[in-house]
Amino acid sequence: MAELTHLLAQRAHEVQASAIREICKLIAKPQIRSLAGGWPDPATFPVADLQRIATDIFQQKPALALQYTTSEGLPELREFLADWLGKKEGIHCTPDELLITHGFSQGMELTAKIFIEAGDVAFVGLPTYFGGSGACQTFGAELVGVELDADGMIPDLLEEKILAAKKAGKRPKLLYVIPDFQNPSGVTMPLARRQRLVELAQQHDLVIAEDSPYRDLRYSGEAVPPLMSLEPSGRVVYLKSFSKVFCPGFRLAVVVGDADVIRRMVIARQFEDCCTAAFGQYLLYEFCRQGLLDRQIKLNCAIYTRKRDCMLQALDQHMPTEVQWNRPDGGFFVFVHLPAGMDAEELLHEAVDHDVAFVAGAPFYVDGSGSQTLRLSFAQSEPAVIEAAVAELGALLKAKM
Repeated sequence: MAELTHLLAQRAHEVQASAIREICKLIAKPQIRSLAGGWPDPATFPVADLQRIATDIFQQKPALALQYTTSEGLPELREFLADWLGKKEGIHCTPDELLITHGFSQGMELTAKIFIEAGDVAFVGLPTYFGGSGACQTFGAELVGVELDADGMIPDLLEEKILAAKKAGKRPKLLYVIPDFQNPSGVTMPLARRQRLVELAQQHDLVIAEDSPYRDLRYSGEAVPPLMSLEPSGRVVYLKSFSKVFCPGFRLAVVVGDADVIRRMVIARQFEDCCTAAFGQYLLYEFCRQGLLDRQIKLNCAIYTRKRDCMLQALDQHMPTEVQWNRPDGGFFVFVHLPAGMDAEELLHEAVDHDVAFVAGAPFYVDGSGSQTLRLSFAQSEPAVIEAAVAELGALLKAKM
């Protein structure tokens, strides 16, 4: 086979493999007790409803469901979601301001594609989900990390780094945030902090990419308005995945933005994949139209609340007092800080030898820090597995101390 390395584009050399996907290879053993993947529990999948809906679709509109569809997405699905987001989230939009994509990843890729030029500065959390930061980096952005505390990204530090970028002659362009139950930290921004981020974006002419995969999965506390509902001028791009509340296998998400932004995304995606698969869109539309989505969200919350509580109880019981972690109000993750000098990557390899897996925190930090952190997911495993895995981790940590 010909050696083509010398012909590769520079971005092909720079792109990094997903740490989570690589871990999945490492832990592909049936006995592994996994606290790694942030994947939904298959027990939440509405199989019976989808079987019934799929049968109806094949009987009533097979030619439409199996054909290409518009690049924007099914008109009836976009119309439903525009109404649903307005009532539920205070995001008042028209169907022309919505785009149905193949998951969050495509929506974020399109956002970066139409906004980022080589050398632009994109601000991301320390830590943050590398799917968002990676999309920006692919198009040449310089990533600048902004520290998080228990309330999410710290606005004063963001402002400092915006001003420093400008002083260095660089162009601040985009802010990527996950305001609700952030991946990996699990933290949620309070209203005042969201308002401050919007003010900074307006003041410094930034685009905000608001990633919202977990917002519907709240188990305690009160909901806080999304950033998009707080910013009327159209500089927020809202990315909502349905993977965590519907089914990830259909790879469905919606991007909400200014109509001109959406139009440019539509044009950009026509040279990528033309359109999102029609069959999955029809399934989601009928699922929503029949009132099943809100019911599904409640069922999911009940299942994940029990799992979250189990993990927090196990951590309280088994972890050394020197270890710290958050207590999330929703989402999939608990973020753990090890004592200074400990390395989560080393702990991971020891844990795998004891049939336990998690995600080391360093890949979530764009500045190379975070080696003493790790992410635990309570989403996939059953409570008994969660308890046993946390107990094993606690024993390993106590032995290391």
